[in-house]
Amino acid sequence: MMPTHTDRELFLRNLQQSGLVSTRDFRKVVDHLTHLQNSRAIARALVDWGMVTKFQAELLLIGRARGFFLGPYKILDQLGQGGMGRVYKALHQNMNRIVALKVLSPNLVATSKAHKLFQREVRAAAALLGHPNIVTAFDADEVNGRLYLAMEFVDGPNLEHLVRDHGPLPVGMACSIIRQVAGGLQHAHEHGMIHRDIKPANLLLQPAKNLQSFVVKILDFGLARLSGPTVRGAAGTIETKETTVMGTPDFLSPEQARNLHQTDIRSDLYSLGCTFYFLLTGKVPFPGGATLEKLLRHTREEPAPIGTCRQDVPAPVEAILQRLMAKQPEDRFQSPEEVAAALVPFAVAAAPIWDDEARRATRASYASAPTSQGGEPVLTTPGDEIVGTLPSDLSPTPLSNTADLSLPWTDTDQDHRRQKRKAFLWSVGIVALLMAALMATFFLLNR
Repeated sequence: MMPTHTDRELFLRNLQQSGLVSTRDFRKVVDHLTHLQNSRAIARALVDWGMVTKFQAELLLIGRARGFFLGPYKILDQLGQGGMGRVYKALHQNMNRIVALKVLSPNLVATSKAHKLFQREVRAAAALLGHPNIVTAFDADEVNGRLYLAMEFVDGPNLEHLVRDHGPLPVGMACSIIRQVAGGLQHAHEHGMIHRDIKPANLLLQPAKNLQSFVVKILDFGLARLSGPTVRGAAGTIETKETTVMGTPDFLSPEQARNLHQTDIRSDLYSLGCTFYFLLTGKVPFPGGATLEKLLRHTREEPAPIGTCRQDVPAPVEAILQRLMAKQPEDRFQSPEEVAAALVPFAVAAAPIWDDEARRATRASYASAPTSQGGEPVLTTPGDEIVGTLPSDLSPTPLSNTADLSLPWTDTDQDHRRQKRKAFLWSVGIVALLMAALMATFFLLNR
């Protein structure tokens, strides 16, 4: 259901309260947009002028006046959401650095299990700084009961979205991606970590500025098994019952499905093989069926041969894939660096399959409205919507004391300023006359 728009007065009140614009800029808005009575039109103008992002404008339109800042960060956009919370695009205001800000859901902050999982991810991210194929963590803190993790912002798609939108990837590109992921997993392995949730959605592609190459970034170590001195203070594995299954069924190794705690790096390699299969075919290894059925098929069945989906995969590449997805850990590669070495002859970091137009489409929420030659916003039709991309569970900010939020209208404000100028000029005139009279009296008395 489409959120209800605020009227002009309430929209401007929300803008004034939000902290998104300075007092000076707010006065400019009031002075220059007198002719716009529609709150959507005002929102489009603000986006066009770069005062707010489209996401911020949408929140203002549905009645939000707070929640645009978290500690030193200004929230610019929402990148995603899941069971644990939301991920935002944000700006560190002092450092002027764009980050991805992962915020734990407020209803989970008081939950011991969720709190521990979040803290584990923070510690894991902090222990893996400096590798080009792992998303860098910058900061973690708690502000007014809100836990957050600030990470490197990757301006590119995850592999799930890329394949869903464009289909199976070129063989050389897929091999390059898996080789890079293996490099990141080797780094994690050397620091005592097993990811335990390798899948296309947790792998981001950062395109180069010329769009001719890319870097793969591993995301989300929330389920990682931790050990070693670099991650002291966190339990080695998540505290669950032995029968608990955690991970993503389409990419889960047989041994992790049986026991979350009895896994090693070879479990990540199985998940990497399932991801490789998805990149080459556009399908998960065992599509359809319920969760339990998928887990059983990973244990007992072989996926459909690559040759049934495409004919251009070299036999050595298919052999690497089959070895990655071997049912028994001892039959797989024994370390990520072995996988990376095997893929070197086939990895091609050629031009990715996206183009500049596709990249702009992924940032559509930041697109500004068209402008005329004079710089004023051009509103295409009265029915143009800004609201429409917000999550359905975002609600307006409650207004506890509306009477205290009065906002002067533009014409009243201008009349008031004109009256102040007239009063000032009259005062100056009167003072000048008095001074002239005093000087004249002085000269007369001294003649």
